[in-house]
Amino acid sequence: MKGRRGLGLIFLFIILIAPLFADEPEKEFYFRGGFYLDWYGAAYPDSDFYHQLSSRLKVELFNRRGQGWNLLIDTRNRTRLSEEASNHLILYDARINFERSNSPWYLSLGQMNLYDTAGIGQLLGGLVGFKPKPGLLLGGYAGLESSVYISRTDGDYKKFGVFARYLGNRGKRFSLSYNLVRYAGETERKYAHFGSLFPVNKQLVFYGNMEYELASNVQAGDRLSRIFLNVRYEPIQLIDVTAHYSSGRGLDYHGFVIEASKNPTLNDSTLEHYYYTRQYGLRFSLNPIQGIRLFVARQESEQKDENILNHTWRFGFSALNIAKTGFTVYGNYSVNRGEISESDSYYISFAKDFGRISWSVSFSNTFNGIRFSPGIEVPQIIHMDDYKTIASDFFIPFSRAIALSLQYEYFIQEKSNQHLFFIRLILRK
Repeated sequence: MKGRRGLGLIFLFIILIAPLFADEPEKEFYFRGGFYLDWYGAAYPDSDFYHQLSSRLKVELFNRRGQGWNLLIDTRNRTRLSEEASNHLILYDARINFERSNSPWYLSLGQMNLYDTAGIGQLLGGLVGFKPKPGLLLGGYAGLESSVYISRTDGDYKKFGVFARYLGNRGKRFSLSYNLVRYAGETERKYAHFGSLFPVNKQLVFYGNMEYELASNVQAGDRLSRIFLNVRYEPIQLIDVTAHYSSGRGLDYHGFVIEASKNPTLNDSTLEHYYYTRQYGLRFSLNPIQGIRLFVARQESEQKDENILNHTWRFGFSALNIAKTGFTVYGNYSVNRGEISESDSYYISFAKDFGRISWSVSFSNTFNGIRFSPGIEVPQIIHMDDYKTIASDFFIPFSRAIALSLQYEYFIQEKSNQHLFFIRLILRK
């Protein structure tokens, strides 16, 4: 109930101050947004047919970003229509912003995501920033620990912090923050977060983020609690090399919940990395001719607390617009070895545009997937024994404002078949 009360106060505040937003009364009212209506159905073996209806509203009002006051709302309401009916309100954004090119001040109030500034995820509260020079933002924030599932907001969890963020040319981004998380008056976590996207030139790009624990009760070996590094190097158009390294406290559950709430059909054989506390690898790609790409990748995964190691070789290719027919094909094969590794896996897909209509079909063997179970509000990662999956997708734009997406997946397994259906209607302005 605390979450619903907080949400109500946000919208009441928005309604009360909305008339003050019009800095220039003669200026045309700005509106940009979209409405998404989804139906998702799943037929699992030995289970009732699961289906749900959801609607998502995503709008930006009053002014464009960077041109004064504006209001951002991004919310979804999801209703389960099966026997055990339920309803969930998901709130990604509901915030008032102030930002203007000729003003050094920045303000944001409401439910927001602070991954790009403080690296703390969701916050129900406020942020104030100051720009001493273009591209550099210094500020602080305070509020409640929040979840996109608004009913879970806990008033005992509070977040505070200060940050600095720099945005440069060619996409350069640096952020540094000091963050404090308290529960019922006690300090639960105190840490620094650093993030960067740094294109050295057109050939070399670095991306990474890390968290360093500052609390006195954290042992020295545990202070670097999360790190992710990615480097891409393209010396010539013919080849490119990508290296990555990540280590941390298991999966990024918060990020996963957001992605799964946006796309209930998220099924991915690469979900293995959610189980591991360290992963690193190297990928080499070759582009022998335009539209053709070949790649080979090596990856090591380690579950450090149980000393479990897995090893993966992945080989793949893609071909775009084959013989100028508009036909595209992509495939990969993974050789998985290790103490608890999955079996070898493969994936192949074909796609083609028929005028404005896009169609794709794929075939794969799947081992990790997502399931919505009765009584559980968030999707669960499950392991399946050698499912083979056939999937087909259509995307049909009727106009610039209206589009329809259709998706069907059939999971083949002896004595245990499964169907997934997904329909999305998109209205945009």
